[in-house]
Amino acid sequence: MSSAFQQGVTRRRFLKWGLVGSAGVAAAAAGGFALLRLSPLDDRPKPDWADGLSRQEYHLFDRARVALLPTVGTDLTPSDQVPVVRNVQGILGFMDAATRKDVATGLTLFDNAAVFFHGKRFVDLDEATARDYFDAWSRGNVVQRTLGTVIKQLTYTSYWRDESTWGPVEFDGPVSDRWGIAYLGNAPLPDQQSEQATEEGNA
Repeated sequence: MSSAFQQGVTRRRFLKWGLVGSAGVAAAAAGGFALLRLSPLDDRPKPDWADGLSRQEYHLFDRARVALLPTVGTDLTPSDQVPVVRNVQGILGFMDAATRKDVATGLTLFDNAAVFFHGKRFVDLDEATARDYFDAWSRGNVVQRTLGTVIKQLTYTSYWRDESTWGPVEFDGPVSDRWGIAYLGNAPLPDQQSEQATEEGNA
């Protein structure tokens, strides 16, 4: 699942979204203010296992976990009993260095942009406000919608891939395992197949 998700976030596609340029514009427009806004969490260390995440990224995805997976009062497996952020780290680890750097830039933008709307970074928002922030980005421009979707998909995928979450929803595992369907590896997506065919035809 991790490699399949990462394949959908190729460097070419990520650059099409224009995250790097947009992040630079936002930082310049803010005069560096947003990027300098401190958080009480800045001094809180990340776990030893989170060596593939910056401290800011760890706290961002931990806040996203709380905001996007409100399991209290439900039969769902509590999100704090699932290694959500560790799984996010695993997915990000499949990315090549250039794409990973672009993602990091986007995550920084998402975290700091909350200063303009709420006077504090995303990592410091309460649960309800953090959900509202996601909702606002889902209605925003293409950069906002893209970033919000990437963070949501990383968080949701990292929760539901854990087998401990399957029982409450009566999911008994991937049909590919039960039916013995062979894994096809990193097969090209349909649009990539079309691009490859075009390139081969022009060769």
